[in-house]
Amino acid sequence: MTGTWWAGTWLVAQRNITDNLRSRAFTVVTVLLLLVSVGAVVVPGLLSRSDTGWTLATTGSTPAVVAAVQDAARATGTELEHVALAGGAQVRRAVQEGDADAGLAGGTLYVRADSGGALAALVSQAVVAVDVGQRLLAAGLSPEQVAQVQSVRAPEQVPLSGVQDTGRAAAGFLVGIVLYLAVTFAGSTIATAVATEKGTRISEVLLAVLRPSQIMVGTVLAVGLVTFGQVLLLATPVAVAARWGGTIGLPAVAGADIALGIVWFVLGFVLYSFAFAAAGALVDKVTDVSATVTPVTLVLVAGYMVGVLAATSDSEGAVSVVASLFPVSAPLVMPIRWAGGQVPPVQLVLSMAGTAVTAALLAALAATVYRRALLITGRRARLREVVHLRAAA
Repeated sequence: MTGTWWAGTWLVAQRNITDNLRSRAFTVVTVLLLLVSVGAVVVPGLLSRSDTGWTLATTGSTPAVVAAVQDAARATGTELEHVALAGGAQVRRAVQEGDADAGLAGGTLYVRADSGGALAALVSQAVVAVDVGQRLLAAGLSPEQVAQVQSVRAPEQVPLSGVQDTGRAAAGFLVGIVLYLAVTFAGSTIATAVATEKGTRISEVLLAVLRPSQIMVGTVLAVGLVTFGQVLLLATPVAVAARWGGTIGLPAVAGADIALGIVWFVLGFVLYSFAFAAAGALVDKVTDVSATVTPVTLVLVAGYMVGVLAATSDSEGAVSVVASLFPVSAPLVMPIRWAGGQVPPVQLVLSMAGTAVTAALLAALAATVYRRALLITGRRARLREVVHLRAAA
């Protein structure tokens, strides 16, 4: 009996998958996702290769200053190219026209307005250090004593943030956005497909040979497989680049976070898809779908906004923890918190388990609403009357 039920369900799914694959919207969205995914991997690499280092233009004899700046730049992982010019006008022109990032002419330091201040700070420190050393020598200190004075180093800087790895946290934030958009798009597609089948009386033909649950699950399964394929298309290049240290600036562990995000997509899709299907079954015209799915969409948006704001501002705060454990918002918030690296594994397990149980309960409720709503034609069905309608299963 189970095999027969799934056979009928798969027939409905195949029909909807074919319709989706043939639609122009699917082609456009898929191509855009592929371009975005490839661009996220390729563009950062091109930008990083185009920015190979700094160029410093100087006048006069400044080997000590140039050497000090080169050592400091090399310590930051940046190469410094030195260009010696005849006079201050040439130095100014080189900086102004973009041939140099900074220029030192006598006591004047020229810096491009659109460049960062790191090189200017390094040059200024080098000039001060060389000048102080010369004055100390003139005051009678030996070269060894000057070297001891100049060996004083500033305190080591340790950047701190609310997450263990900002690159990984950024990947988690992007995963949350992708999941939100994917679930929203898939839910709207499901509701429209169900409303179209009911409005064109296709569902009545299908009900002659299939159960309502088979039609609903088949429609949800079809959209889910298509959307899941698009999510994989978007995530695979980024995950591969992150896993093997690509050019997108993400740690290798971000690949596992993206894979975990795909699991969350499945849970979030099941959680919301049947609610969208039930909402689509309430209408009698496709034009009424947007109004009917508004409550479901508002819950989705509210859970995402509240959860994301809490997770990004205070990932360990009470609101953030509750939002990541609450089943309605967990698929959108927990991936962001988890990528921050500070979530206990037990919270992840509880969040997934709670979401799975809630998804199963909502699927059962949505199946009842869907089955009864299909019996009401010619007008828009109200949720109250569908829930209380005593109809034969």
